[in-house]
Amino acid sequence: MKGSILYLVLLLTFVSCAEEVFTQNNDDASLTTNTVETFDLDYCAQMKPVKPPVDILYLIDNSGSTLASSFQEIKSQIQSTINTISKDFDYHIYFAPLNASAQDSIQGYPLIVSDPSSIPNIASVNIIQPENLNMFAQASGNNSEHGLQRVKSIIDFNRGNGIFRNNANTITVMISNGDDTQTQTTIGGNIVFDPIVYAQLRDGFKAYTSKYAQSNTITNPLNLESFRFISLVAHSACNGWKKGTTYKMMSADLYDYQGLSDNSTNKDSYDLCSQNYSNMFNAVNNSIKAIIEGYHYDHWRISSANESQIQENDITLIKYNKKNGTSENIPTGAVNGFEYLGYKADQNTRYLPSLGEPATGLIVKLNGTARVIYPDCVIAKTRTPTEYFGYFAIPRDPEISTIRVEIRGQVIPQSAANGWSFLGWRDTLNIKVPGPTDASTIPELNKSGYFLQLHGNAIFTNGQTINVYYKPKAN
Repeated sequence: MKGSILYLVLLLTFVSCAEEVFTQNNDDASLTTNTVETFDLDYCAQMKPVKPPVDILYLIDNSGSTLASSFQEIKSQIQSTINTISKDFDYHIYFAPLNASAQDSIQGYPLIVSDPSSIPNIASVNIIQPENLNMFAQASGNNSEHGLQRVKSIIDFNRGNGIFRNNANTITVMISNGDDTQTQTTIGGNIVFDPIVYAQLRDGFKAYTSKYAQSNTITNPLNLESFRFISLVAHSACNGWKKGTTYKMMSADLYDYQGLSDNSTNKDSYDLCSQNYSNMFNAVNNSIKAIIEGYHYDHWRISSANESQIQENDITLIKYNKKNGTSENIPTGAVNGFEYLGYKADQNTRYLPSLGEPATGLIVKLNGTARVIYPDCVIAKTRTPTEYFGYFAIPRDPEISTIRVEIRGQVIPQSAANGWSFLGWRDTLNIKVPGPTDASTIPELNKSGYFLQLHGNAIFTNGQTINVYYKPKAN
């Protein structure tokens, strides 16, 4: 009986020791690696507003009939209309008399400009300040008035000196208390309107426009964004003045031809008799579209990180347009894709209208159709690198037979093939390894302690946890 009791005590003692050694290890250590993080950098191409070029010709009646005090008052008010021209324009304002004198230079009349550098040769023109503008002396005789042809001659003769520019918005302000006589003919002793001459002059004005140039062959076209013929003439007989019927017709014809809609009440003609024309530039100011100069880019910053902080072969670029809602992936490639250049300092990203917008960070080069032009935007998607870990440190010297390793919740055997082996103490060791993709082991993650080395598919990666249970050696 005593022998049976002793046997039972010894058996319980043995089982207790076995559980302590094999399943109830005294110490444990664990490590959870950082997960892969993704980053988005959303940035848009830039632009700058540019003042649209606006060229204005004031053609001012200087016939003998304008000596009347009522017309002299009108002349004094013309100067004030200059101030109503939008300051958002790059303007040239040229003043010429309606009737040429015998010494007419056609190129030497007063010119007001918002930016003198817009004139190629300042010495070739007569630039003045607005407050120094004087009206012209009266011409002798007033039986003929070739106003429409006068407009064309002045514009054509002043293209070479830069007063009237290609691709501009050009406005003629015809101020007359008479009417064009070139478009009149005598039939049976009666003065009547000549539609053929009028049509020729009208078509000459149409030919100034980009609309006309798009469907007709023209040598050296002006290609104007718009051509307005604003007539400030009598709409009825008043003060002994003649109705400016032909000028008013030209205003309406050119307004309708260009499909304008900003001045449907007046169609660019104002009544000289009313003396209410201070707002004649309001419609024009509102109708001229602002110009946006979009920038062009052949490089792009995708991140402000260091090279080692992103996965180089996992960069995604998405180009999209906010205005039309389109988007496309930019592939890698030297023809119509992007090339990763790594970390660059002060790299110019813009190539038009000038080199500029230097950026520091991780840069890609954009090639061909991958280049970015306003209003394009780019979403650059990057992520932290994939890392692999082939070592694990525990703080105390273990009884090797008591070590239990779990990775991803699975028990890893002691094996040089796809398991672990014990290395012993190391003062410092980088626990990163190249792994199956030959990943970088930089920046290093150094540890110290008693190391286990992992082999084969026991090597673990980002976002995974390793747990090691063991019993330290007795001192």
